[in-house]
Amino acid sequence: MPRPKNSRLRPNIIFILADDLGFGDLGCYGQSLIRTPNLDRMAEEGMRFTRHYSGGPVCGPSRACLMTGRHQGSGYIKGNPVQGNDIPFRPEDTTLAEVLQRAGYETACIGKWGLGKGGTSGFPTAKGFDYFYGYDSHKAAHDYYPATLWRNESLVDVPPGAYSHDLFTEEALAWLRRGRVQPFMLYLAYTIPHSPYNPPDSEPYSDMEWPESYRNYAAMITRMDRDIGKLQHALRELGIDENTLVVFASDNGPGSEYTPEIREMVKFFRSAGPYRGMKRDVYDGGIHVPMLVRWPGVVQAGAVSEHVCGFQDFLPTLAELAGAEVPTAVDGLSMAPTWLGLEDRRQAVHEELYWEFISMGAVRKGRQSAIDVRTGWKVVRYGSQGAPELYRLTDDESESNDVAALFPEVALRMAARLDALRGPSELWPMPETGDKPPV
Repeated sequence: MPRPKNSRLRPNIIFILADDLGFGDLGCYGQSLIRTPNLDRMAEEGMRFTRHYSGGPVCGPSRACLMTGRHQGSGYIKGNPVQGNDIPFRPEDTTLAEVLQRAGYETACIGKWGLGKGGTSGFPTAKGFDYFYGYDSHKAAHDYYPATLWRNESLVDVPPGAYSHDLFTEEALAWLRRGRVQPFMLYLAYTIPHSPYNPPDSEPYSDMEWPESYRNYAAMITRMDRDIGKLQHALRELGIDENTLVVFASDNGPGSEYTPEIREMVKFFRSAGPYRGMKRDVYDGGIHVPMLVRWPGVVQAGAVSEHVCGFQDFLPTLAELAGAEVPTAVDGLSMAPTWLGLEDRRQAVHEELYWEFISMGAVRKGRQSAIDVRTGWKVVRYGSQGAPELYRLTDDESESNDVAALFPEVALRMAARLDALRGPSELWPMPETGDKPPV
């Protein structure tokens, strides 16, 4: 592929994923109360995306989209655990790690997985990761002070009282410093700032006159930012900074639960930025997330991109930069022209994007949405037979004005696209009716 003269071939790749971090939770995205100096510096030294979307409004399908390049409608994993059980990747589900591993990359996953427990076909070391340290399941990852974590195929003891986030940072630094065979890909899937909000301390917000959960939430984000700074320092110390591509994103919108307290906290910090809703919503607050890309001398420093993109685009993009073969059955489009500033190659754009939310267990929420990227129309529907809501994002980014009655033909056309984009699923059947989230 065409490349700028100053680009390097086959970069090392570090992909850092936050858990339930909102679009507005970083200083470089407008946050004024929570301190994130290292991520803000990453934005200054790289490219910040303003129209980037997660793979789904909850953890499981979003991470599955990232790993497979398949959007939520066509992908196998469409929701979070069913009746409390994680649904594992199948052998035929090709992951980003497998694609890069086949291309000669050394691969590691540190942190939260949630796409296949130990002993299943979806466990990290069965899906392309040479090394794994962390939680195998969603439920396990809700405990920041676990007794054990997985190291490859074995459970290992954790020091009593250890905060798992700190262990993931230590493990990532140790893995980088063990004389890595380059090129490598490190998938660092932090659990911050997912609830429970119980970090070891609330610094530097201990003296703020906020509710305790607010102080802890802010402290968790600043703690993650601090540790990302440690990783950035290590790259420079090891002399590999200039040939390492670092990507940062969040798996979905903010707020781990729909409790009144957490909804108020999301509003207090403006964690969803200017967007409506939060995690579990198919309004933009649940799916419009931050994304930063840094590669010194290759990705333009201080650049801001309005390219509309999503998690399905990571696999084809990173595979292309790694010189790897991209699977044919992907929905994503390579973002390399935008990331690398390729003047002689036009950036391919999506015609539409799709999301849904079906809750855990037997209660089916049945929320769907899609955007026609070409026109800015967005449809939201509750259940397969629900009346569609219609929004024009180009002049209503907060999705506050439903114009379906004014444009009934557009609403029906967009609703039909929901049906066309959504593949069948025995595990996550779409109900005829669905409920609206609390305000």
